[in-house]
Amino acid sequence: MTSSSLDPVLLKKKLLYLASSGSFTNFTPQQLHDAYEELQDFLIVHHDKLLDSIELFNLYELQFYLSVLTLHDIEAKNALDRITDQFSIIKTDKELRSQRIAILQSIYAELQGDLKHASKLLSEDPDELKLSRRLTTLSRHDAGDSSKYINNLIYYLNLQPSDVQTWNELGEQYKILGHYDKAIYCLKEIVLQDPQAYPIFYKMGLLYYYLFLQLETNLKTEKKDKLFELMKVLINARDNYLYSLEINDTYKKNWVGLKALAELGFNDKLKKISESSKEIKEYLSSNDKLKVIIDKKIKELNIEI
Repeated sequence: MTSSSLDPVLLKKKLLYLASSGSFTNFTPQQLHDAYEELQDFLIVHHDKLLDSIELFNLYELQFYLSVLTLHDIEAKNALDRITDQFSIIKTDKELRSQRIAILQSIYAELQGDLKHASKLLSEDPDELKLSRRLTTLSRHDAGDSSKYINNLIYYLNLQPSDVQTWNELGEQYKILGHYDKAIYCLKEIVLQDPQAYPIFYKMGLLYYYLFLQLETNLKTEKKDKLFELMKVLINARDNYLYSLEINDTYKKNWVGLKALAELGFNDKLKKISESSKEIKEYLSSNDKLKVIIDKKIKELNIEI
């Protein structure tokens, strides 16, 4: 059943869940586009029929975020104007008329390059947790001072350890700096809360691969114990790709990642010492078996390498 054929009530539940869970932040570009189109159509037909005021606010807010993420700047401004016009006068819900609206306004100001105005919108009530989160995000613009941004993210996570988006941001910062082990730790915190987040398992596989490349580059010796340690990093990369595929076996990036692991020149180094290690033999054997499956799936999914 396609989304367009869903009963309107079921579709409303689906969209409200998307708004409340924030799962759209891990969507692929195509998934974001589909969600954007789906929400646009739903709001045109049902905005005054199936939704109470709180539900309407949540979906307008979702519309704003999806518009931003799909680069529909005009639609993002229209969604923000609707929220401001219809909800800023609400007296019974302080969060709706202040905190969340201020966050949206600051995001739009940031998109327009007006960082000063974006910060001013948030600093009017710095004790609010969500506003503090946005102030933390804005600190990433401090030129040449990534350490300040990282420290702000860590400080916020001490207050709100369940914020998966912040863990994702912190992991991204560590990745940029080449601290792949720390980035992996951040992503592990995400999958503890969302064990079905297959894009995150893919990212962990990729980070383990980057970590392997980093360690191999710095390797000063080819002693068996050092090669064995590198092999374990590759096993972690492989296992995360495979776990992601258990959840979604058509996620193409995993197959590309697995092919890269299976064809590494490093495997030739392992072959030279494989007779002295059962675990190395098993790793190389599983690689050979995976190659057949990988090549078949890449052809089946028409993946360009």
